[in-house]
Amino acid sequence: MEFLTKEPLTMVDFLAVQQRLYNWCQTSETRLSGESMASAFIERVGVATLYPASPEFPNLFSAYVGDPHTKTDSGWETPSGEVYGWRWTLGRSSAAFYTTLIRRRPTWIRWSLLPAILRLCGVLRPPEELYEAGHLSIEAYRIVQTLEAAMGALATSELRERAGFPRGASSRAVYLKAVEELEGHLLLAKVFLSEDEAMYHTLVRKQYPDQVAAAERTTLEEALDQFLQVYLPQAVYANPPVLAKDLKIPAVALSTAFERLMAAHQVDLIPLTRNNSGYLWREPSAAQQRIRDET
Repeated sequence: MEFLTKEPLTMVDFLAVQQRLYNWCQTSETRLSGESMASAFIERVGVATLYPASPEFPNLFSAYVGDPHTKTDSGWETPSGEVYGWRWTLGRSSAAFYTTLIRRRPTWIRWSLLPAILRLCGVLRPPEELYEAGHLSIEAYRIVQTLEAAMGALATSELRERAGFPRGASSRAVYLKAVEELEGHLLLAKVFLSEDEAMYHTLVRKQYPDQVAAAERTTLEEALDQFLQVYLPQAVYANPPVLAKDLKIPAVALSTAFERLMAAHQVDLIPLTRNNSGYLWREPSAAQQRIRDET
């Protein structure tokens, strides 16, 4: 359970850094006291990983311990083990969409932001088209066909059996690679359906058709704007190259989105390091906020 990230040396104003830590509950004053606060935290920040994965995204572990530098461990009776168990509580209550996204780590996404994330980070073409075009392996497509034929979500053991991945280390490795492939396209969803600790799988298109339809109606520019309007007020500042890499989106598209925000006087260009610039969120005035709320 140990996931380590190292924050690069930054030239960002001290107050901006402290405000980000405050917003992300990575201080002793604002830390999450328990899993009952996790749902509201995800709703506020929009996207959060379970454990530290990237310096550009908040995470539940650091928010729980109230410190961005505390390391995770493999224990069960420690904060790391406690946060690991939050997956089932949050999942059973459908608090947010759960997947593997930021740097291929467990990630929670608030529901209202899911269409934008699907548009930005997912593949909206039907799986059969991807397979026929050679963009999906036969092993991954077997999992897709199995889940399409199933009446509901399938537990890992049942999915492996039905999709033709028998027990054994070599078969398990092939199965995990196929699952990773589907998760990389945001085609596969992980759900928690019962009181046991089994992980269930289903297809995003099958489980969340309304969100997929909304994603299909959303342009790349609209999706970027929706994401940044949620992300930036909480993150305070952004490192575009890292953000683009984490979301697996074109750096040019993200740069263009920031230029739109610059033109709207919503961000300022700032130095992050000697060789890299970023953007600082400008808190809107009361009048500006009222106009935004009305539009």
